[in-house]
Amino acid sequence: MHPLLLIPAIWAGTLQVDVLDVGQGDAILVQSPRGKTVLIDGGDRGSHVATMLAERGIHTLDMVVATHAHADHIGGLAEVFATIEVKSFLDAGLPHSTQTYAQLMAAVEAEPDLVYRTARQGRVFKMDDGIELSVLLPAETLFQGTRSDLNANSVVLRLDHKDICMLFMGDAEHETERALLRTELQPCEVLKVAHHGSGYASTSTFLQRVDPDIAIISVGQRNRYDHPDESTLTRLAQIEATIHRTDIDGTLHLESNGRKVTVTAHKELARAARRAQAVVSRAEGYAQVDVNKASIAELDTLPGIGPAKAQAILLHREAHGPFTDLSQLDDVPGIGPGTLAKLQGRVRFDTLEPVE
Repeated sequence: MHPLLLIPAIWAGTLQVDVLDVGQGDAILVQSPRGKTVLIDGGDRGSHVATMLAERGIHTLDMVVATHAHADHIGGLAEVFATIEVKSFLDAGLPHSTQTYAQLMAAVEAEPDLVYRTARQGRVFKMDDGIELSVLLPAETLFQGTRSDLNANSVVLRLDHKDICMLFMGDAEHETERALLRTELQPCEVLKVAHHGSGYASTSTFLQRVDPDIAIISVGQRNRYDHPDESTLTRLAQIEATIHRTDIDGTLHLESNGRKVTVTAHKELARAARRAQAVVSRAEGYAQVDVNKASIAELDTLPGIGPAKAQAILLHREAHGPFTDLSQLDDVPGIGPGTLAKLQGRVRFDTLEPVE
């Protein structure tokens, strides 16, 4: 077991934030000095956020926040609700016509004692040790007609711990940033960069106003969107922010004592999990199939995949590039949650490391 999991979860006077390595998605765990817990997003299906929380001794969440309804931010939350007690839920109140969103809302509605809140500018949630979690956006009037209304109306959160501030941008877009610039937006030591480092956000004007010392990018290895965008990395370098990326560094563990914040990378945790999965697969008597290299005949051997779905996987791979994780197979015609469940542990991707 990694030493991170052996030490106490909470130190007196210390705020902890784990930006979890969930591939191409977001999942951020906030723990206050006295044990209040907030989960901001839950990664995509198959990202095992519930397992990551259990490994950290988290059995209750005081609040779950869904910044917006895209699958790479909410896909893992249904599993969280199924395994962990959740006391309250916060989202932008902007629905999405996907099965992933429907499953999440069904899980929310199934909790009779859960408190549901809509995130709106000005709401403040007090934790302990002087810590406040403030909703900066969305405003009462939501954005409409943007490139992506779901992204533009992301729940933007500011976490204050004495002299330390952290800004969580969800998948905010240019419109979101312009709205924030019209407010009394103050600098923050830590910026969770919007939209996995996409070029649709993180303008020079916005970055200069926030002026972060630390920039966190939650992003998947070799993702098909080419995140983070080179222009975003250039603008972050121009303001001399120290950049940390989950695709390079793995899970990022931030600690604040109210005066300074430190960042520790735990890439070996992600490596260990991948190796363990490969060992389990071999022990069960089959070799994992590399989806990004397999032929139609090899794909056809997988449970729930016949010739037609194998052909669809190959066509999707050729058109969009390699897959980075299991959840992306949901984009292939004919493949749904049932098939994904059958494939769990049976497939791997070229970003996974071989068993040593």
